[in-house]
Amino acid sequence: MIKLPILQKDYKVLFETTLEPASSVVDKLLRKEEIGKAEIKNIKGRINKVSVGEPYYENVYSRLTGEKQKIPHEIKQMMDNYDFHFISLCCSFLPDRNCKFIWARFGVEFNAVSKEASKSLKEKPIAYDMSPDEVLSRIVYKDYVSLSPELKLELFPIKTGMKVGKAATQKKFIIHEPQIFAFGLRTPSIAWEFRDTSEKGIWGNKRDLLLIVKTPKNSKVKGRFIFGVEVEVSVGMGRLVSIPYRRKKDKVIDTEYDLSN
Repeated sequence: MIKLPILQKDYKVLFETTLEPASSVVDKLLRKEEIGKAEIKNIKGRINKVSVGEPYYENVYSRLTGEKQKIPHEIKQMMDNYDFHFISLCCSFLPDRNCKFIWARFGVEFNAVSKEASKSLKEKPIAYDMSPDEVLSRIVYKDYVSLSPELKLELFPIKTGMKVGKAATQKKFIIHEPQIFAFGLRTPSIAWEFRDTSEKGIWGNKRDLLLIVKTPKNSKVKGRFIFGVEVEVSVGMGRLVSIPYRRKKDKVIDTEYDLSN
């Protein structure tokens, strides 16, 4: 079992984008006369942002050989044809005033590019393991993750009674708030879903979204990020309307980003 660092202590932005309300849903509400043109203007004027932080990554085999550790049997079985990468991601949600994110999805679609020819490969990378998988209550972990011989990511909880309220103190730990659900294990398209609770909304940085990615030998992992959110918008007179928001079709979010070297 080896320890891998969690180095995303400072949030450095890879890109930031503004989401837009789903026009089909807004038009449907207008046709049903559930909202008026002034309220639509109010909804469309809201600026709800999401961003992705710079990823941290390591080649698992290089890390093991560099530390002169035993190569797990799982890697030995596949190392002639595949590489394994540890990737740590983070994203951030920034709702506008009088808006509340009640549901959000942060996804990644993987692609493999040959290091030699810089061409996309037919075989896609897959998420060999993901963490967190499911979070139903607030959990505080130690600030490192271990990789088992079966290539499973393992976090180690600490006593929940510890005081980690201040930002400076929180940086010493991995903290996952409810509710988080992962899906896409062993596939080239993965996502985490975040849902609000009565105690905790969806805003701010969502750190330490961890992956072991299996990719064809001598290839780089590329990723295209996908966002979707549902926003509860105040349209005046105490009225709240829930609207799904989607990513804009722009160069920033449609770009494939490097997730390994």
